[in-house]
Amino acid sequence: MPRKKEPAAKARSAPFPTKEQVLAFIKESAEPVGKREIARAFRIKGNDRIRLKALLKELQADGLLERQTGRRHATPGHLPSVMVIEVSELDEDGELRARPAVWEEEAPPPTIYLAPPRGSRSALALGERVLARLKKTSDDSYEAEVIRKLDRPQRRVLGLYERGDEGGRLRPTDRRAKRDFILSSENAGEAQPGELVLAEILPERRRGPRLGLRSVRVVQRLGRGDDPKALSLITLHEHGLISEFPEEAIAEAEAAGPAKLGKREDLRSVPLVTIDGADARDFDDAVFAEPDDDPKNTGGWHLLVAIADVAHYV
Repeated sequence: MPRKKEPAAKARSAPFPTKEQVLAFIKESAEPVGKREIARAFRIKGNDRIRLKALLKELQADGLLERQTGRRHATPGHLPSVMVIEVSELDEDGELRARPAVWEEEAPPPTIYLAPPRGSRSALALGERVLARLKKTSDDSYEAEVIRKLDRPQRRVLGLYERGDEGGRLRPTDRRAKRDFILSSENAGEAQPGELVLAEILPERRRGPRLGLRSVRVVQRLGRGDDPKALSLITLHEHGLISEFPEEAIAEAEAAGPAKLGKREDLRSVPLVTIDGADARDFDDAVFAEPDDDPKNTGGWHLLVAIADVAHYV
């Protein structure tokens, strides 16, 4: 006589999780999670889903949980998977760090390591804003992948100070700028016409025949606009590069002694002549020539070409 098949046993739900277990799961998740993911992780079924909903509300009321977009949940301080961030610093390893463009928490923001945008020839500059996709790597750090660059809000402008019948003007060095700025005598300080200056853009607009032009105030004089150094300064500004060193770095450099000669031959007594042009930004290549006293090279010359070993000493 054939045996009767026993009905399949119903799959048992796991014990209902505690608040601590739910919080730990959400905190360890790389992205904000929804109620469905939490229920799946703890095998919550049936009426226990209602209990889970109530538990999540309690955690929100206690300030231990935040509601994100798409009915998803995260612990306080957790960043969304996509957000606007601002390049904030370049660390000692040469990696770019960023911070949320808007951060209203009392605690400091988590660290965001920023990868350079794919396929882009231009590097990101300090203060630049990007829309990025974030991936959590630890409790207080994220990795960010740039989705696209955003226009950087203009707070300062580099330009040439000029004076004419209409008063003072600042003509931006950036060719993409469509308008000049008004630079009054009181806002010019000690700057002189023809100088390259860095100015901050003032919030108010001036009224009158030049309606629409913004006013600026000089914050730094950078020298004559026709000085060969001006080109370097303009390039630094346009790319957001740092041109000033921290006090700690300057102190360390001043405390450093001269490089050791080692096995190198000391040629400092040779009257070398630079071959760099007058408008060069560095003078580290030179030559020296003298008649050769070798009888095998009668009428010949001894030529010494000195190329600076910048890895050792300049």
